[in-house]
Amino acid sequence: MIACMSECPICGKPIETGAVKCASCGIEIHKECAKRTMGKNYCKECYRKAKKESRYERMAQRDSWAR
Repeated sequence: MIACMSECPICGKPIETGAVKCASCGIEIHKECAKRTMGKNYCKECYRKAKKESRYERMAQRDSWAR
């Protein structure tokens, strides 16, 4: 299998092994550069949006438990 020699958009270094895909936009990034929330990997740009959405999901879950 030939490794794709693309660059990580976060750090700019070549991606050789250990790449993950952003759960939102699908770009490949280093595992070390990825941000995680709710068990998924995100790039820096998508992470802010996903973090806000996950917070609203947790608030909705707490509201449903209180009823």
